[in-house]
Amino acid sequence: PTPWTGVFEVAMGANLAYVDETGQFFLFGHLYDMMAQRDLTAERKDALARIDFAALPLADALKEIRGSGERTLAIFSDPDCPYCRRLEAEIRDLTDVTLYTFLMPIASLHPDARTKAVAVWCAHDRIAAWHALMWRDEPPAASNCPHPVDRNIALGARLGISGTPTLVAADGRVLAGAASRAQIEAWLARTIAAAQ
Repeated sequence: PTPWTGVFEVAMGANLAYVDETGQFFLFGHLYDMMAQRDLTAERKDALARIDFAALPLADALKEIRGSGERTLAIFSDPDCPYCRRLEAEIRDLTDVTLYTFLMPIASLHPDARTKAVAVWCAHDRIAAWHALMWRDEPPAASNCPHPVDRNIALGARLGISGTPTLVAADGRVLAGAASRAQIEAWLARTIAAAQ
């Protein structure tokens, strides 16, 4: 049911529609509460797209604590993705955050990315190897060891993450694409405000 009497919400994957009680008439679009100035459809889509952060296998991610580490952010990233590199430049000076970077190469777009992701994971200092690759385009020497890269690809598929970079806040909200540092700061601030 929706706040609009006689109109019901139907979720079809990530898409929402509205239907009358008979199911004969469907309406595709956004439902707004004009008194409250709220896009109810956007709010529902955001809620449906949330990821259970506590269920993420954080041991399969690169972990970097900056400053106090009080804010938490997961990033699904491809080592050869230009948007991921742009994001890394934006968050280079992000402080008081714990970053969990899931190496998720997209082979159909970047055929060499998996080899680089494995090499980063197998490096003696994973974070330094990741920064060298993303900030200076200096890939680590190819190597192999037990790694979570294939699990991360499968995890992304299970979660509906089809592109990189994709960010996941501690409250499960998802932000796709290379956002600016200012956008990310504001987005993270909403997580903290919601928790309080």
